[in-house]
Amino acid sequence: MTTAVANFIEALLAHYPVRHDSEEREDAWVKSLTGALRSYGSNILTEVAQEIIRTRKYRNFPLLSEILDKCDDIEKRRERTRREAMLPPLVHPSAGDEWSTERVKLAYDLIKSGMGKQAARDNPCWILALWHFCRKNQRMPVGPEIDRIKRDAFEFDEAYDGCLRGGGGPFSKVLEQLGDSMAAKREKLCAEVLGR
Repeated sequence: MTTAVANFIEALLAHYPVRHDSEEREDAWVKSLTGALRSYGSNILTEVAQEIIRTRKYRNFPLLSEILDKCDDIEKRRERTRREAMLPPLVHPSAGDEWSTERVKLAYDLIKSGMGKQAARDNPCWILALWHFCRKNQRMPVGPEIDRIKRDAFEFDEAYDGCLRGGGGPFSKVLEQLGDSMAAKREKLCAEVLGR
C-alpha cells in the first residue's frame, strides 16, 4: 500500500469507521482500495478525503465508486483550471465603452428589477442615477453604493432647483436646460419601469 493511499484511508476511517468480519476481509478491502487508488497522487487523495469529510451526509465509509468519481472530478477540475490559466482573458470589444449598445441595453434590463421599481416610485426619483450606475458597472449596486446613488439624486434635485431659481450664475439657462433634459429622462425611465 502506498503512503498516499494509507493516509487517505486513515483520514476517512477517523470519520467513517469500518468493522470487518475477519482480517482476511479487511485485507481484501484494503487491497481493493489500494489497487483502485494507487494511480492518484497524494495531493488529489488528500483533497478527495477533505471533500468527502466536508460534504458527505452518511455515516458509512464511502463506496469505492463514489471515491473514484470524486478523484476523477478533481482531476478534471484541475485540468480545466490549468487550461483556463493558459487562455488569454476574454474581453468583449465593448468592455471599455460605457455607452456601448450592450451596456445601455443591460442597464435598461437591470432597472426593471425590484430595486428599479423602488427607485421609480421614490421621491425624489433616483432612477436615472441607478441607470447610470448599471451602465457603468454592468450590475446592480449593493450596500453603500445604493446610499451614494440616492445621495447623488438628491444633490441633483437641489442643484436643479437652484438653477430654476437663477442660482446658476451666468450659466443658469444652460444648466437649466441640462437639468430639464435629465429630469425628462428620469420621468421617461420611471414610466418605462412602472409600465405607464
